[in-house]
Amino acid sequence: MTSQPVGARRDWRLVPGGCLVWAGCGAGVGLPGTAVWLVVLSLLVVALGLLRCLRRDLYRHDGHRPRDRRRSRGRHRRVPVRSVHATAVLSVLLAAAVLATVAPRVEQRAEQVRALDGVTETVRLRLTGDPVELTQGTGVRIEATLLGVGTHPGTALPVLVLADDRWSEAATGAMVRVNARLSATDPGDSRAMLVMPEGPGARDPPQGWRAIVADLRAGLVSASAPLPPASRGLVPGIAVGDDRAMPPALQEAMRRTSLTHLTAVSGAHVALVLGLVLTLLWWAPRNLQAVVGGLVLVAFVALVHPDGSVLRSAVMGGVLLLGLWLRRPRAALPALASAVVLLLGVDPWMARSYGFALSVLATGGLLVGSRALAAWLGRWLPAPLAMGLAVPVAAQIACTPVLLLLEPAIPLYAVPANLMAAPVVAPATILGLAVALLGPVAPAATDLLVHAASWCTAWIAAVAHGWAGLPGASLPVLP
Repeated sequence: MTSQPVGARRDWRLVPGGCLVWAGCGAGVGLPGTAVWLVVLSLLVVALGLLRCLRRDLYRHDGHRPRDRRRSRGRHRRVPVRSVHATAVLSVLLAAAVLATVAPRVEQRAEQVRALDGVTETVRLRLTGDPVELTQGTGVRIEATLLGVGTHPGTALPVLVLADDRWSEAATGAMVRVNARLSATDPGDSRAMLVMPEGPGARDPPQGWRAIVADLRAGLVSASAPLPPASRGLVPGIAVGDDRAMPPALQEAMRRTSLTHLTAVSGAHVALVLGLVLTLLWWAPRNLQAVVGGLVLVAFVALVHPDGSVLRSAVMGGVLLLGLWLRRPRAALPALASAVVLLLGVDPWMARSYGFALSVLATGGLLVGSRALAAWLGRWLPAPLAMGLAVPVAAQIACTPVLLLLEPAIPLYAVPANLMAAPVVAPATILGLAVALLGPVAPAATDLLVHAASWCTAWIAAVAHGWAGLPGASLPVLP
């Protein structure tokens, strides 16, 4: 994949549009449909005004004189005012186009939720996530899709199931038919409703590719069962995001040291898998690399269960693979902005997802701040150490505003903890994925691989407990 030259200027043209789409969707999904249409109309009026400014600027600079292409390219390097106007027009029109698709969907969901709120009826669900124990009381919560209520088919509403412990072994991808009470969530919530079942219901196991994914994930969890408690939860957690077996003390230590992102499959995992595939295919033509990389990307997303963070990184990886196919220079910042626009165009409720926000901010922080921060640290430190410090610092700074919304505390040792854990994250991820994939065909090899992965995760657990046990590991701030 062609790299961008070190001294090249970053391409920011899509970034304002991505930010405006994100802000518009974040506000729009919580507004009535009529209000969203008013926002769209306002954006179109603004775009018209910007187009007039752009036209006036073009006439002032070019008039009716023949255009000199060399002079035009020179002016482009200096980012003339008309380029700013053109970027503003593109951003506003992009936001208006996305919000125009949001308004009817917001109205449709609101009508469906009003009709089902408070209803107790037989529902049909497809489970889309693993059961997670509730923090208070007994029971589990499971992400699901509501496919139908009573005798009437639904329209695939995303819901959250709040069930008793009889649902703790439910498999992701299973179809469930159960009598349940439905309750509406707040406007703008990514889950349209809460589903409270009255019993275990009738379940059909996952079918097709969902059954394959469920078997692979279950095989990894089973292979990790003989390991020590910390590795028993961390090996499947780092590889596929299944951290249900992680001890509560380790979860708290990783939270206090800002290491929880290791078990939340994110852009780092996607970049690692995609980079490994492209490295193994160094000998192949670009088109073959792009096709195989795309197939591996889809399979990986299915294996780890798509959420906001995974989808962001997968779509961004897909945009970069498209650039590889078209032989275009790699441009990560436009790829990130494109991923934001595409994902929010498909699911605007993702704009309020903490996982999506942390993923975008961390990636943006790395792309924009890590190089400048490494250059500054390089005045006093060796270049490899400066870059090693710059990466976690840039990501931590970018994510801190959202992290403070989740918990009003600053993890003081986040940077050294991430720096010490980083060398073993890639081996643990690759070994864990190998255990999951080879389990059905080579069970004898998985025992060696899972123990090798456990050595890596034991180091991560030691780092988390070591830094979390120091005084002042978490500095409280005002809520």
